[in-house]
Amino acid sequence: MKKALWFSIMIVILAAFFASSHPDGLEKVAEKLGFIKQAVSSPALFNDYHVSFISNPSLSTIIAGLAGILLTFGLFWLTAKLLVRK
Repeated sequence: MKKALWFSIMIVILAAFFASSHPDGLEKVAEKLGFIKQAVSSPALFNDYHVSFISNPSLSTIIAGLAGILLTFGLFWLTAKLLVRK
C-alpha cells in the first residue's frame, strides 16, 4: 500500500504541470448544448483543483491533488480497519 501511495503522489506532482486550464468534457458539452448558463456555482475547498489561498497555479494544483490523494487513501484505510476483524 505504501508503494501505491508514493506512486500516486508522484503522479500528482508530475501531472500538475500538464494540467489544462481549458474546460473539461462536461463543461465543453454544456457550452456546446447551451446549458452552461444554468450551472450553479457553490463554494468548495478545492474549486477547479486549486487551493484558493496559494497564488502559484502549479503549486496550488499539486497541493489540491495531494490533499485529494491523502483523503482518499485515508478513507479507504479507515474503512478497511473498521471492516477487517482480527
